[in-house]
Amino acid sequence: MQTMALKWLWAPRPTAINFLTACAAFALVLGLPLRSAEKWKMQYFYDKEGSQVAFTDIQCPSARRCVAAGILQEGKGDKGVVVVTADGGATWKLDEVKEHPISLFFLNENIGWMVTDRGIWTTDETGRVWKKIKDQKDLVRVWFLNENHGFAIGAPKLVLETNDGGHKWTPVPAADAAPSSSEGTTYYWITFRDAEQGIIVGSWGPPQREGVLPDWMVPDRARYRNQYPNLLILLQTLDGGKTWTDVSRSLEGSLLRFRYGPSDYGLALFEYSNAADVPTELVKMDLKTQKNVVLYRNPERAVRDCILLPSGEVILAATERQGKSMLLPIPGKLKMMRGGASSKTWLDMDVDYRAVATRAMLAAPDDLHMWVATDTGMILNLAQQPAP
Repeated sequence: MQTMALKWLWAPRPTAINFLTACAAFALVLGLPLRSAEKWKMQYFYDKEGSQVAFTDIQCPSARRCVAAGILQEGKGDKGVVVVTADGGATWKLDEVKEHPISLFFLNENIGWMVTDRGIWTTDETGRVWKKIKDQKDLVRVWFLNENHGFAIGAPKLVLETNDGGHKWTPVPAADAAPSSSEGTTYYWITFRDAEQGIIVGSWGPPQREGVLPDWMVPDRARYRNQYPNLLILLQTLDGGKTWTDVSRSLEGSLLRFRYGPSDYGLALFEYSNAADVPTELVKMDLKTQKNVVLYRNPERAVRDCILLPSGEVILAATERQGKSMLLPIPGKLKMMRGGASSKTWLDMDVDYRAVATRAMLAAPDDLHMWVATDTGMILNLAQQPAP
């Protein structure tokens, strides 16, 4: 398993990728049915004078229920908010929460957890009511295998485990054993393929001015991001978290996302610094043959999130590059693309002309229902009409 992980990280960089083809050719390559009249339409837009919302995460455990969480900034103050829908996005209700949300995780349509800047909250009413279960700063994400067994990750160099739904937590020793100092080491991504196989991603680098608010709300922060090589920390488990194997190495960029595929592969989304020729790359990692293939790279677009649908299709959320810098904290046009995990052909999807962002988060409970939330206070839904 160690050797396999090390080889994953040697992702080849092709000189170019041929982008758009005719829709018919696209469908033929992917082996997927054509769709007509599909468009990412605005379902929610916080547009009030003197204030703005930056969503930090969205989760949609079913086609009816979605929860997005973020920060509402008003004047010099800010507060946490969640917006909830129980009718597939026809109506959304905004409520304040006592702390600043960072991320969400839902086990099913009702039960979920929210990580904030000061701890962990839980809900059994799909985000309508929240109860705090842990006080702790510098946590980033949680993942639960069932109602009782879960993990929380964050800084400094922190992985916690619970077996009672999050009321009691114990440190995972393997996290502290990783080859980096505690200062500057943060675990920030966790995902499981099933009840046994999972990955925790972290990195070590010079201290940075990080916060909950997006770059466009804190313009000077972007100057300090991705200026130095990072040490990637990768923890893997094959037994549901009983034991973890560590594999680490230096990288030019950051591994933002890792998504398990339905078979022996995964998708990794890498982000690079201003000095790189592209801002991001989407890489397919074959977990069996240990071969990597770059599926998407575009110097004019930065991929912010990717999601694998049950059908094997891949949806990308990207933003257009602004000016000569790839990481300027200025919202760019939101670009949505549809492709396949076995193809380098990508089809641009129609997106509401008002949609702009610097960061975007995807959620899709199935092949037909998809949402994207932005750090500019927008939630869009993919409206589809089957082809005749």
